[in-house]
Amino acid sequence: MKIASSDNEDSFIKMPNESINNINGGSNQILPNAQQGIQNNYFGKFSSRMSSYFDSLEQEILGKVDDKVLEDVIDNLRYYKTKLDGTKGLEGKLTDGNFKPAQINEALHFKELYAKKATKYECYPAAQQINLDLFARIKHEFDTSITPLIEDKAPLRTIMREVHDKIVKPIMDFINDNGEHDKYLQYTEDHIYGMIYYLTGMCHLNWTDYDNI
Repeated sequence: MKIASSDNEDSFIKMPNESINNINGGSNQILPNAQQGIQNNYFGKFSSRMSSYFDSLEQEILGKVDDKVLEDVIDNLRYYKTKLDGTKGLEGKLTDGNFKPAQINEALHFKELYAKKATKYECYPAAQQINLDLFARIKHEFDTSITPLIEDKAPLRTIMREVHDKIVKPIMDFINDNGEHDKYLQYTEDHIYGMIYYLTGMCHLNWTDYDNI
């Protein structure tokens, strides 16, 4: 289920105002050139790394895949592709989270949409590295911003709005900034929701507080 984004949207690559003020000595003046360079480098680190993954993916598709690199990336991805302790799958976990049947069917569709895309490019290290980076971002932002709402028994509509505003929208902005020339993965919001539900099915994300049931 998609919820329209709010006017105040977070970004995974946006430096908090407090950090900017600290760099600038607590003022809002224009920074000297040297200090501006520090800020530019800060923003550039994440951007250049993800951009390089998209560039590498194109080169891999057009050329030769390094099997050793692929093996290393798959090893790093193994955690997210391993089902953690728990007997319930995606449908059961969403039911526990008060999802309606229509919402569960949509979640299954998004998960399958992502799975097909992931399978198509599973032999390319750069694609796997992009997925690894996005999985980590989803997992940590969910734990930080969404799990507390679930533990406080917030309404599902509130939770889903935050999922969109804190996870889906910032990730899409990040992808659009760094993968503007991507002709292969072409991830949409549907794929990002699919990744969220994939992680749910693997028990990395919970939609209810099982410790207090």
